[in-house]
Amino acid sequence: MKLSFHLSLFGAVLLLAASCKKQDFAPPAVPGSVDTTAYLQFAIQNMAATETGTHAIISLVNSNGDTTVNNRKIPVTKKNQQFITEPIALQRSSYSLVKFIVVKLSDTALYAVPKKESSKAALVTAPLPAVVAVAAKGVNAGTVGVLPVNSTDMPAQFGYTVNDFGFVPYINITAHLQIKTGSVLYDSLPGTIKMEAVDANGTKWIREQVMKAGLYTLSVPANYHSYTFSVNKWNTTIQKHYTQNTMQSGMHMKLYAEKESKKLKEEMVYVENGYDLIPENRSEFFYNTNGTLKEIKFYQRSTVVAGLPLSYWYRFHYSQPQAWDTMFRYDAQQQLIGYTAMERSGDRIASMYQKSYDQQTGVAVSYSLLQPFEVITADYLFHNSNSMRYRMKFYNGNKTEDQAQSSTGGAESSTYSYDHEINPYHQLGYDDLYFTNASKNNITAVLKGYSGNIPSVVPYKYEYLYDGDGYPKELYISYKGYTSQQHLYRLKKVFRYQ
Repeated sequence: MKLSFHLSLFGAVLLLAASCKKQDFAPPAVPGSVDTTAYLQFAIQNMAATETGTHAIISLVNSNGDTTVNNRKIPVTKKNQQFITEPIALQRSSYSLVKFIVVKLSDTALYAVPKKESSKAALVTAPLPAVVAVAAKGVNAGTVGVLPVNSTDMPAQFGYTVNDFGFVPYINITAHLQIKTGSVLYDSLPGTIKMEAVDANGTKWIREQVMKAGLYTLSVPANYHSYTFSVNKWNTTIQKHYTQNTMQSGMHMKLYAEKESKKLKEEMVYVENGYDLIPENRSEFFYNTNGTLKEIKFYQRSTVVAGLPLSYWYRFHYSQPQAWDTMFRYDAQQQLIGYTAMERSGDRIASMYQKSYDQQTGVAVSYSLLQPFEVITADYLFHNSNSMRYRMKFYNGNKTEDQAQSSTGGAESSTYSYDHEINPYHQLGYDDLYFTNASKNNITAVLKGYSGNIPSVVPYKYEYLYDGDGYPKELYISYKGYTSQQHLYRLKKVFRYQ
């Protein structure tokens, strides 16, 4: 299949190299995770087994006495008959847990860990504050024992305030987070929101909460004098302010911001085959003064010369301000070796024609709706008179499914999963023949099926390290033999931006 040709060819070379080494080396070990993030998760003892839909409100102070987590509201789930909190990402250090209250969705207390010097403290083995250590990457476990909060209990008996226990009326609102980066809208993003409400006496109610992607429900106390909502996402701060009169139950809040996109400057690719990290290729990206893509230069490992010599390069021609119509390909000696021409209808590709040496490919593109998906169908006619239909389903800006069917009988289908971060290739505005850069987020998993030609090597794991702006600094793609299911090698991609 055309879609898998480059991957299969590269994988076959690596597979051959690995097979040649079998008599000297063991098969490559499966590499460990590149994620070095440390998390803290609490197991909660003494909750009633029938509880559902609860959250924990926690506060943590670091070894310097600074509040690191301030009234963070996190979901509580049940696993293997044990209630646990959702993990919190933290710097590796020692912390003091100074607040732990289990609440309903509306913030009303159901259970709490009493504080020292409170009248309930003697009823638990470890009242607060309690020291918790976050010493290693992955999940660091802590345990708390809670007491039930009865209808006759006063918050002071646990060492807390009325606001801590949520003994005030609440209203629910919905919210979603949007950031437009360049011309691309990233809708319904996850993010940590900080909420502060101040009553007529100046008393503050404070919560932190991790909003999931999509429309999210937030609970805030009713009839307070003022409300402030703040999110910092991708080094961009968004704030909303409301008064008692403008904060209404059931209202919807859109948290929206715009920021300039970063330009991909260089991509460096290494092969990690279990024995060494080998530079494989490098790409450089150049831009016009208006920010559109001007050139891409490709450097590849050679068996003839050392290093990564220039192999070929692309130059883009524009007849519209933001959309190219022709991409010319040159070899290292600057000789024209091919081109790709686009015909557009508005902001959509209507047809494509590609010539490379003596081979030509024509593509007709059509669009339709199959709710909730946008469907793109591309019909290919190759130089040898073979044809292929490639059908893609898009949802929320990402290609979630595709099917390719060749006239020779071969077929390939895929389903894709994505994270919520920024795909730098999509920001290039470079539409290739097979819509490789069409998704705005980054792939985290691919499930493929084949008939006819079956590839020798397939990707099976994607891992990213991101910068503060939501762009990948590094990408690791692990590959395995399709038949053997044995790990073969991993690609490491390093990105630089201007």
